[in-house]
Amino acid sequence: MDGYGKRLLIVEDDDDVRMLLSLLLSEAGYNVYEACDGLEALDALKKRRYDAVLTDYHMPKMDGLELLDLAQAMWPDTPVILASSDAFVTEQAGNSLLAPAYAVLAKPFDSSDLLQTIRCATQGMPKILRTPEKRIPLHPYHAVA
Repeated sequence: MDGYGKRLLIVEDDDDVRMLLSLLLSEAGYNVYEACDGLEALDALKKRRYDAVLTDYHMPKMDGLELLDLAQAMWPDTPVILASSDAFVTEQAGNSLLAPAYAVLAKPFDSSDLLQTIRCATQGMPKILRTPEKRIPLHPYHAVA
């Protein structure tokens, strides 16, 4: 169990996705705490220290980028992993706004990639630099990115 004793904060506004992430990461041995938006996550960050934070990018009340900035101000050594189904966001992983993020992951998640990213983050390994994947358009009339 890679995550034994490690605390993760999962910040996701979709209840089903949050539940699945929590289940997957709990089974990997992590102590998982949940928040449904950025404001709830800030309250959780005030109460305890986490080994990593996994947050959705698009959320009501406070988006993942705002949470990233505030989490880094509170706990600068805590890695924050951003997740988004928006290809524009995931392709911007190297830009200066997202630079404080430990990693930027595309949704839907590949479970082994997610677990590997969280394992590296909680073990203090260097940031993960990725080249964005080219997505195949779902409809023949969509432009290829």
